[in-house]
Amino acid sequence: MSLYIDIKYLNTIAHRLENFKKKSQDLFNCRCPLCGDSQRNKKRSRGYFYRGKQDLYYKCHKCGASHHFGTFLKNFDPNQYSQYVVERYADGGHGRANAHKNVETILKFEEPKFTKKPEPKLIDSIMDRLDTLPDDHEVIKYVTDRRIPRDAFDRLYFISNVKDIIQLNDKYKNSIITSEPRLAIPFLDGNGKLLVVSLRGIRGESLRYINIKVDEDAPSIFGLDKVDPTQEVFVVEGPLDSLFLHNSIACAGTSFGKIDQLPIPKDKITIIFDNQPKNRDVGKLMNKYIDQGYRIVIWPDVPGKDINEMIENGLTSSEIQGIINDNTFNGLAAKAKYAMWRKV
Repeated sequence: MSLYIDIKYLNTIAHRLENFKKKSQDLFNCRCPLCGDSQRNKKRSRGYFYRGKQDLYYKCHKCGASHHFGTFLKNFDPNQYSQYVVERYADGGHGRANAHKNVETILKFEEPKFTKKPEPKLIDSIMDRLDTLPDDHEVIKYVTDRRIPRDAFDRLYFISNVKDIIQLNDKYKNSIITSEPRLAIPFLDGNGKLLVVSLRGIRGESLRYINIKVDEDAPSIFGLDKVDPTQEVFVVEGPLDSLFLHNSIACAGTSFGKIDQLPIPKDKITIIFDNQPKNRDVGKLMNKYIDQGYRIVIWPDVPGKDINEMIENGLTSSEIQGIINDNTFNGLAAKAKYAMWRKV
């Protein structure tokens, strides 16, 4: 029953094979771990395990790799392979030591519960995390001047040449023509997968932000890797603003118009717009979310257009949190407060 043993050992490594799933009887699919599969589309999976007589084989339709399962396992996990050889050939070569096992049991495959395989962090090879840099570094001086909390430094990076970001998605190779250093802000999903990198100018560049999508289909939401959706979630516009609040995410760019698509219950969300009463786009979105029943913050007279600017102008995080708590409204109260705020 060599097929039983092949499938048994495939089952032991399945949780480490990205996008692994059973397609049909004796046919399994995953992203090829030998060539890395598509770097542009992380959903593409072109590696297949399939049955050939009483054995399992592996074939990748991207790199062309074609192996018996044993050879694949030897390359993928030598330690597991050593155990596999002992069990498969314990009877002298044909795996008959397991012949007493019921065939239906052998071929019944239980799809594994996946734990995300840690991916090699390319981001760490082209950038430096802020908490690893000295205090006199250019970017440390920049974030310190902006009073970014030090306990958030491990979420921010420095890239010395903005062109290096192309390694994450070469779609941008013709659009990034400068080579200045920037503050890099990675957007990760709940599993720690890199979705977007926002690059903030630190030398007064006219183009303040450059946003690079690593996953083209992903929304530009910062903080999904840290947020607790069972608690109140504060949704702001800027990633740096979110660092001053507890349990906060930032919906950058057009994603701020898609808060109603967040995988977070409406009754857990408090929306915090920038303090820009004369901005028509902000006004339209505020009305939209008030009408949909969301809680929103209507700023009183505060020193700044956003949370980071309020911090720079002397308010503390706890003071701002208190202002938010005292000025959160929904329903008719939000409508009335919004009308007054627009007249400021």
